[in-house]
Amino acid sequence: MSSPIDRRQFLSGSLAAAALFTVPRGARALGATALVRDVVLTAREATVQVGTNQWATWTYDGAVPGPEIRIARGDRVRIRLDNRLPQPTTIHWHGLAVPPAMDGVVGLSQPAVQPGQSFTYEFDVTQSGTFFYHAHVGLQLDRGLYGALIVEEPGENDRLRIDREYVVLLDDWLTITPEAALASMRVSGGMMGGGGPAYAGYLLNGTTVPSRLAVTRGERVRLRLINAASATPFRVGLTGHSLIVTHADGQPVSPVEVSTLVIGMGERYDVIVSATNPGTWPLLVSPWGSPVPTSLGLLVYTGSERNVAPPFAWPPELQAGRTLRYEDLRSPSLAEPSAPASLIVPAVLSGGMSGMGSGTASWTINGQIYPNADPFVVREGARVQIAMTNRSMMPHPMHLHGHTGMLRLPGLSGAGFAKDTVLLNPMDTATLEFTADNPGRWLFHCHNLYHMELGMARVVEYR
Repeated sequence: MSSPIDRRQFLSGSLAAAALFTVPRGARALGATALVRDVVLTAREATVQVGTNQWATWTYDGAVPGPEIRIARGDRVRIRLDNRLPQPTTIHWHGLAVPPAMDGVVGLSQPAVQPGQSFTYEFDVTQSGTFFYHAHVGLQLDRGLYGALIVEEPGENDRLRIDREYVVLLDDWLTITPEAALASMRVSGGMMGGGGPAYAGYLLNGTTVPSRLAVTRGERVRLRLINAASATPFRVGLTGHSLIVTHADGQPVSPVEVSTLVIGMGERYDVIVSATNPGTWPLLVSPWGSPVPTSLGLLVYTGSERNVAPPFAWPPELQAGRTLRYEDLRSPSLAEPSAPASLIVPAVLSGGMSGMGSGTASWTINGQIYPNADPFVVREGARVQIAMTNRSMMPHPMHLHGHTGMLRLPGLSGAGFAKDTVLLNPMDTATLEFTADNPGRWLFHCHNLYHMELGMARVVEYR
């Protein structure tokens, strides 16, 4: 469990709001107050403890998750990746609009970092919020190659009156290799059997043992929720408390009070918990749709620690309470663009059997299987809408690299809210609108790792 942060540790200063469509991109001169943050991450094999089990897997610096990287908006980072794995690898900075050469996608952004070699990622951090980093080669993410990346906004925690915070990284874990899991999914019917492999369990900050979240009565506690899983959307709720959602994918939203929320792979939510109900309270997590929750955390008030048996089903007060919907979210600062988008790109998501009955599972966008798929061609300065339609019976968390877009939903007027990863339910439609202001070649893909590996991806290409 990562250590809590109290408000004395937060950066102070004024909150600088930036419009969604005018976020600066790419390299710039360092300002007088900017700092250079140097980090070294070593990708290597290691055996880690998962509850009562030993897990021989791949890690950053010998741990799952990897080290938390905490910086401030305006900093420049230099992160050296030392590859001691038996395979080539890269790192992707999920949700950050980095320069194209720093994005970590082999064939689009950079060559893979070969075993025994190093690569330094260097970029200026122009956004703040909750992000994470992970390997972006094949199925390596599902081995545990990920970590939290927190970019603090000066003054934000004073404005929100935050006393303490915890980073909560959720994951699914395998006792076999991801490659073996994928091999079983390639046969006929494997594609429709749940969208991912059969996992051995679910982790909070790398363990199945409930993590202790210590609080004091009267505090306002910020939880930074990150779904780093490869194939599992999660439902999250905290017994005895409501969750006040303040950020989605690192970007501010008008506060919404809910009992539970669903977080897709690659999504992040910041929530505030008001510590007004002393006791020991399970933080419940389950795969979306499962009636059986797992207690992966315990909110423990000072002086109120006790043994608590996790419930066998979602408690009635959480089951009947409000579950967060995208329709509930609004940006406090986004304004409706003055003109319609200049380019609309359809993206129909579906699954099928390729090869005329060969028994090979595939996931497609507009009927094409990546990498043998046409790019989405855009021009610099255009405002682009990716009009997504899910024609499958599985949810798809669709992630756009290099940009933060505005999510628009059918039937809702006015400006939406900022997103870089959108969980699209079966048969649903949604539009991700963004300004093409970061020239390069960027991946747009399903963040179910196995769907992406079986073809659900496209390149957004500037010309």
